[in-house]
Amino acid sequence: MRILLIVLFLLLSSAGWTQNDQAEPGPAEQSDGPQSLAELVQEVRQGSAARRAELQIREQRFIDARDNQEALLEQARQQRAEQEAEADRLRDLYEQGEDELADLEDLLVERSGDLNEVFAVVTQVASDAVPVIQNSLVSAQYTDRLPMLESLASGESMPSSEQLRGLWLTLMDEMMFSGEVDRFDTSIITGGGEEAARRVTRIGAFTALSEGEYLRYLPETGRLLALARQPSGPGTSNARAFEMAEEPLVSIAIDPSRGSILSLIVQTPELGERIRQGGLIGYLILVIGAIGLLLGLERILVLSLAAHRSKRVLSGGNEAMDHPINSIRKITRNPDYLIDAEAMSAKLDEIVATTAQRLRRGLPTLAIFAAVSPLLGLLGTVTGMIETFQVITLFGAGDPRLMSGGISQALVTTQLGLAVAIPLLLIHSWLQGQANKLIAELDELAAGEFAGGRSESRKGKSPDA
Repeated sequence: MRILLIVLFLLLSSAGWTQNDQAEPGPAEQSDGPQSLAELVQEVRQGSAARRAELQIREQRFIDARDNQEALLEQARQQRAEQEAEADRLRDLYEQGEDELADLEDLLVERSGDLNEVFAVVTQVASDAVPVIQNSLVSAQYTDRLPMLESLASGESMPSSEQLRGLWLTLMDEMMFSGEVDRFDTSIITGGGEEAARRVTRIGAFTALSEGEYLRYLPETGRLLALARQPSGPGTSNARAFEMAEEPLVSIAIDPSRGSILSLIVQTPELGERIRQGGLIGYLILVIGAIGLLLGLERILVLSLAAHRSKRVLSGGNEAMDHPINSIRKITRNPDYLIDAEAMSAKLDEIVATTAQRLRRGLPTLAIFAAVSPLLGLLGTVTGMIETFQVITLFGAGDPRLMSGGISQALVTTQLGLAVAIPLLLIHSWLQGQANKLIAELDELAAGEFAGGRSESRKGKSPDA
C-alpha cells in the first residue's frame, strides 16, 4: 500500500499538478481533496488529459509561429533581391552619369578655350587689387568696393560679365579718385578716442583733413582717426585755410606713403620730450650749457669792445680814455719812471698782467664747463644702462619697450653732453685766442714804449719832445 501511494505521488508530480497558468486551490478546495484511492486515480487521469490538451495548444502555436517566420523570411529575401536589383540599376546610372560628366568637362574645356586664362588673370588682378583698395584712403568714402573684389579673388565661381565690369570700373575709379580733391561727411575718431560726425576733405588717396587736423585711415576698421599730435612743418598750419578754400592757392602737406610718414612723425619725440628723457642729469647739463653760453656771450662782447677801443686808441683817439694803452704811455713818459728803469718795467708788467687777468676772466670757468658736460653725459649713460639692466633682470628682454626708458636716458644725456661741450669748447678756444691776441699786442706796445722812453731818457730829452 505504501509503495502504491509513492507511485501515485510521482505520477501527480509529472502531470504538472502545480501548473503556472492555473489558480491555486482555495482553502475549500484543499479541504475537498480525494477521499479514496479511486478518486485520486480519477483526478490523475483528468489532469493528464488537461495537460495533453494544453501541450497540443502550445505545439500548434509554435507551429503557427514557425510558419509565420518562414513567411517573413521569404518576404525579407524578396525585398533584399529587389533592393539589390535597384542598387545595380543605380550603379549603372552613376557610371553612366560619370561618363557623361567627363564628356561634358571635356566639352567645357574645349569650348572655353582661352577663357580659363582670362579668368585666372581676373582672379590674380582682383587678388592684387584687394590690399590696394583696402588700404586706400578712398575706401573711407566709398565703403562698398571691397566685397566684390574679394568674391572675384576667391575664384570659387566663374565671374559674370557684371563682375568683370565692376572690377574694371573699380580700378578706373581708384585712379580717378587718386587725382581729385573731394569732401564727404563721415564719422571719425577724435584724438580723445571719441566718435564724432565731421566733414572730411580728401586729397587724392594721400591725405585727409577735418577741421584743421590731419587724419589717418585705419584699414582694419575702415575708419578715420585724428592724429593725437599734429605734425609740424611747412603746410601744416594751412590745413584749415585749405579746407575753407579761403585763398585760391594754399600750400598743404601731402603724404605720398599713404599715412606712414605721418605716423612716424607723430611717434617722433619733440625737443621737450627728448629733454625729459634725459632726466635730472640732462637738466643739469642744460643748466651748465646755458650758464656757459651766457658767460661766452659776455666774454665775446667784452673782448670785442676791448679790441675796438684798442684800435681807437692806437689810431690816435682820445688819450684821456681810461685804457691800458694810455696808461702805458703815461708811465713811459713820466720823468719819475724814466730815472728808474726797473720801476718802469715793474709798472708796465703790472698793467699788462692786470689787463690780461681782466681779459681772461671767465675763460677757465668756460673751459671747466666744456670739460664737465661730456663727463655728465657719460654719467647719464651709465645711469641709463644700469636702469636698463635692472629692467632686464626683473622682466627679461622679451619686451623692448620696457627697456626704452633707460636706453633713452643713456643716449639723450650723451647727446646733450656733447651738444653742450662742443660749442662751449669752440667759444672758449676763440675767446682764448682773442684774449691772447690783445694781451700780445699790449705786451708789444709796452715793450716798444719802454724802449722808446729809455732811449729818450739817455739822450737827455723830454718825453714830450
